[in-house]
Amino acid sequence: MARVDLKGIHRVRKRLVTGAVVTYHYAYRGGPQFWKSTSEVKQGTPDYLEAFIRASKPQLLAAVPSRGDRNSTSSVIARYRDSVHFKKLGDRTKADYEKYLLSFEKEFGSDPIAMFEERDALAEINAWKNKWSHSPKQFDYATSVVTRLLNWARDTDVSIQVHHHVDVERMYSSNRADIVWLPGELRAMLDVATERESRIVIAASEGGLTPQDIGILTWNHVQKTPKGRRLFFKRTKTGNPVSIPVTPALATLIDTTPKEQKYLIVSLEGRKLTSHRASQITRDVKDRANAAAEKHPEKVHIRNELRLYDMRGTAATELLRAGCSLNEIAVTMGWGLRHAANIIEKYAAVVPEVADEVFAKLMSARKHAQEGE
Repeated sequence: MARVDLKGIHRVRKRLVTGAVVTYHYAYRGGPQFWKSTSEVKQGTPDYLEAFIRASKPQLLAAVPSRGDRNSTSSVIARYRDSVHFKKLGDRTKADYEKYLLSFEKEFGSDPIAMFEERDALAEINAWKNKWSHSPKQFDYATSVVTRLLNWARDTDVSIQVHHHVDVERMYSSNRADIVWLPGELRAMLDVATERESRIVIAASEGGLTPQDIGILTWNHVQKTPKGRRLFFKRTKTGNPVSIPVTPALATLIDTTPKEQKYLIVSLEGRKLTSHRASQITRDVKDRANAAAEKHPEKVHIRNELRLYDMRGTAATELLRAGCSLNEIAVTMGWGLRHAANIIEKYAAVVPEVADEVFAKLMSARKHAQEGE
């Protein structure tokens, strides 16, 4: 990547109504905002630089090679962006892909796409991916995007005959199926949460909504059913349809939403809620709850490893404990049947209440057996 001059960045500190101080970075004075201190992206990382470059259009245009040569990597990337294979991706996925496509284009855009037919090109690709060596998850995402691009170039665009970026070892592994919020931890969150913060917690823990989906819900997603209401929408990440029954807690959330408000759940400032902001708000509430627990030992301390996304597992576990079938759980959570079976099998083993319920059923069965003797 070419050297990026960050001297022109304009920095502004603001105090929010909550009392928190947030720093905003603009590409230049009067220019677009590209970063804020509440973001999960850290200053100086490749993600931060990518955001700055995107916001600084003159620098961006200068950095991206010319697409005049049809056989250049840059031209192939342009055709991939225009293809149905790319356009069919969800908006969030396309935005994630763009980060890596833009970086790959700046690195190799002027080179002929045919260079990737050579095995030696693997070393070049790996050197490029090493800018995300600090994050195995991002490293693997870069691997996936480049593999998809080169597969498309080989199979659809036919601009190369072969490439060697296949069966690449993945660096990141995450199995959080055994990490679910316990009832006491959720109550501790709600005890210290503001009204808008509590709505995020309820949506995730009662409805099993992902951080990406919490902020997209509108009045149009609330539908009547023969015996109540449901939230019906397509997941942001997968496009799978989701049908969530409106529980009493979700009903209160819906019915207390101002009618003139477009989205059912908004940010603390009343704007559209992003997944990053929802996760940050959850971390802030958890920190306040744990601070209260330090002062009052009788209060519940929330485990540090818990995230907003893990509330999704809590919701799935509640469905399991309520006696819902595998198909019902899959539809409600927006999962495939096989994925739902794998996830539920793991959740069932880690929820302590399940052991109590099994014990109660066992004792009841023994009692009936003794009475029948």
